[in-house]
Amino acid sequence: MIDIKHKHAAHVIIIEGKPFKANDSGMWDLTDIWRTLKLPKGKQPGKWVDTKKAKTLEQTGNIGSLNKGRAGSVTQATKRATLAYAGWVSDEFEAMVYDAFEAVLEMPEVALLVADKMRNMGNDHSAAILERSAFNDRCDWRALKAPHKNTQKGLRAAVAKGNLSLERAIGLGLNRSPLRA
Repeated sequence: MIDIKHKHAAHVIIIEGKPFKANDSGMWDLTDIWRTLKLPKGKQPGKWVDTKKAKTLEQTGNIGSLNKGRAGSVTQATKRATLAYAGWVSDEFEAMVYDAFEAVLEMPEVALLVADKMRNMGNDHSAAILERSAFNDRCDWRALKAPHKNTQKGLRAAVAKGNLSLERAIGLGLNRSPLRA
């Protein structure tokens, strides 16, 4: 049997300097976030799950609770539900959490670290996608006059112009067929 992990499995977000890691199902522990960041008692995830928005998210598999109804319950949420919870806490907290998720996408060096971690965990395909994304964000494709971005033609153009090493281009998916610009 193949163990398939969620695309967000083991992803880490940093909120107020504190790291939070998704589980294998790509869900973050809202209870841990609430407790670690010392959010107001009235903003416990257990109170949020009773809202209409949270119930809708729960029905679509975006929220999961362990030991629901007990004092020790834990509320787990996907990225979508985590953002919804953050919005319920406050506009300021929602912006902070949104920025934490976007940091991985906005900062290529962070994306590359995450990609390396994903590869070490055996998620090679997802790591390659994230690396290509980070490369596309950093590369000035207009200057290269390569409108095809991270395609075979675009990668060949980047190598031909000296903006990308052949080894790196192959790592980004360039076929080893004869190189033509």
